[in-house]
Amino acid sequence: MLLLFWFTVIFDLPRYFISVAVITLIPRKKLSPLKLTNSAVVAGHNESNSLRACVESLEADQIVIVDDGSTDGMWEVAQALLNEGLAHVAVRLPVRSSKPNAINAGLESCTGEIVFIVDADTILDPGAIAAALPYFADPKVGGVSCDLKIRNEETTLITRFQAIEYATSITVGKQVADAFGIMPNVSGACGAFRRSALLQVGGLGMEVAEDADLAMKLRRHGWDLRFAPEAIARTNGPETMVDLLLQRLRWDANIVTIWWRKYAGNLNLSRADFRLSNALTSLDVIWFSAILPLVLPIYIVWLWNYVGEFAFTLLLAVFLCLSVLDLLTLALIRMPLRLLPYVPLYICMQSLIMRPMRIISLLSEMIFIISRRDNYIPQYQRWRLS
Repeated sequence: MLLLFWFTVIFDLPRYFISVAVITLIPRKKLSPLKLTNSAVVAGHNESNSLRACVESLEADQIVIVDDGSTDGMWEVAQALLNEGLAHVAVRLPVRSSKPNAINAGLESCTGEIVFIVDADTILDPGAIAAALPYFADPKVGGVSCDLKIRNEETTLITRFQAIEYATSITVGKQVADAFGIMPNVSGACGAFRRSALLQVGGLGMEVAEDADLAMKLRRHGWDLRFAPEAIARTNGPETMVDLLLQRLRWDANIVTIWWRKYAGNLNLSRADFRLSNALTSLDVIWFSAILPLVLPIYIVWLWNYVGEFAFTLLLAVFLCLSVLDLLTLALIRMPLRLLPYVPLYICMQSLIMRPMRIISLLSEMIFIISRRDNYIPQYQRWRLS
């Protein structure tokens, strides 16, 4: 049995067992409320339709809006929010400059001890900011990730799949990473940072995956990252398969860009800033996000060569087993029952579409460095990519 199912035993089962163990056996400490001055930076490009809802959901002491060269009337919405007293500062960049530059421009106006960086298409649940602040009672904490949900979950089948994926990878995955001190990033859609830590690392760097890059810069400077499941933010997900695949092409390519090219030094024992937690963080991402998908085709070919057509039966058995484990894990975090019927379809999509897409993304980045041609960064700024 171990010979036939070695891929599942090595890659899949440990993830489920560790997740269930953390959720059920490691109680989360109830933190005392903490009042710290705070600012929120909302940066966006052509987000006139979503900006107001985002700003109205923020319970921050100071709200800074940055219009990154928008052409759809976002600046007029920002001005209206200023006049209504819902925002405190508005910054307008004359041309689109990139999300990292826009956020850095907003940081210059922030006065709070804690800075929340929020995407303009994201809204926060009531009490989200107050729920994230207590984690900063520990002076070693430089960043806190909020728990992301899909805001437009009911729109299409694709957004329902993402709602399940976020529950698995963020609500569960980050809780596990937090328990072991190996948080790989603070979600770009909504995260909180100690302003002094941001200033120490020079703000956001010019990267397509600026959130992962910022997290690793903070970790290298000795800051810890935490996850606040009580701080819930809801962001819009792609509504079509094409848009989802294009998003994941960018996200998955940066597994190579960030975790291998830029921060491979985390695994170098001779570095002066070597930290075991950083090495384990990199190994966790590389093992599950890069090696796993690249080894999967090898396993399927090996299994077919070993047992022939019986491989289909074995793969179906694995699929059913993983479906049960997913249902168990999602039930433990009390995911809404309305999504549970979609879990088997979600696993099918992950196995048949998303994992092959990740392989394509990884190979494309390793061979063609596609991140340097991604429209996420304006062309005139791409020379600054590392």
